[in-house]
Amino acid sequence: MSLREQAKSDKWERIRAAAKRLFAERGYEGTTVRAIAAEAGVATGTVLVYGETKDALLHELWRAEAMPLVEKAVASLPDGPFVDRCMHLFAPLLAHYGSQPELARVVVKELPWLTGSSAEAHRPALARLVDTLARVVDEARARGELRADLERDKAAALVFSVYHSAVLRMLVPLTRTTVAKSRAVLRGDLELLFVGLGARRRP
Repeated sequence: MSLREQAKSDKWERIRAAAKRLFAERGYEGTTVRAIAAEAGVATGTVLVYGETKDALLHELWRAEAMPLVEKAVASLPDGPFVDRCMHLFAPLLAHYGSQPELARVVVKELPWLTGSSAEAHRPALARLVDTLARVVDEARARGELRADLERDKAAALVFSVYHSAVLRMLVPLTRTTVAKSRAVLRGDLELLFVGLGARRRP
């Protein structure tokens, strides 16, 4: 890497670190591009060159840290029971959000409302996870674990919503919920869902 490329990379890392700190401390609305620039020690225009918008910076924080977890979980997805496979996909993300709850609250609150280029950049990440869940549903149907008449995309979206609810419950300050407890609750919720989606056994 050339000195110029190294300097550019170092500057971007400072901007990301500053954005992460400020989003966690002040929230999304309380954080400005000007404040991020001051925290990173760069000009305001420089932040916009690297991140384009505040939305883009928030997405980049999520993408850079969470997407490798998604990719690793997808690549290492084992065979096994339906609920175990879902937990394999969700547990790393649950632990990641639980490790930095202040920033996670901002991410969970703001990412669904991204627009423009930030939304386009975010969509493949979510699609990767939901598409994998749809594959898990398909394979569970083929094994007779789930009902043959299930619509795979609807079932995958329902499973994802159970995970999302677990994340929200974990991040509510009043609950004081640990990652381990949230993981156990998520598994319990998925097992209940599985009862409803599962193939009906003949008496």
